[in-house]
Amino acid sequence: MQDTPRALVIEDDDDIRRLLEMVLTQAGFTVDTVPNGEEGVSRAESEAYALLSVDVGLPDIDGLEVVRRVRPNFAGRIVMVSARSGVADQSSGEAAGADLYITKPFRPRELKQKFLELVGAEVS
Repeated sequence: MQDTPRALVIEDDDDIRRLLEMVLTQAGFTVDTVPNGEEGVSRAESEAYALLSVDVGLPDIDGLEVVRRVRPNFAGRIVMVSARSGVADQSSGEAAGADLYITKPFRPRELKQKFLELVGAEVS
């Protein structure tokens, strides 16, 4: 039997964090959440996750820095979530090491599909 994929949500906004947790849970992930970048880096470096969802605008260190720190030793997929929708913002996310850059607002169903596609899973 295959293990349930794990995801870590790094998001300071309580409502968005809960929404992302719900979407990932519905997609079949076991989900952990943290409200800031430092905790996110610590968890991502010490535990095995298939997917990280990282907000760009975190209160302590920005999401780009989280991705830069985590990416070298992280084998999973990284999704950046941001209200910033410019081409330069998306390019910065990709340059930092993100696999996907999603802008807010987003549709939960579409987000679920993208998460599943990234980890190579069937839509549940």
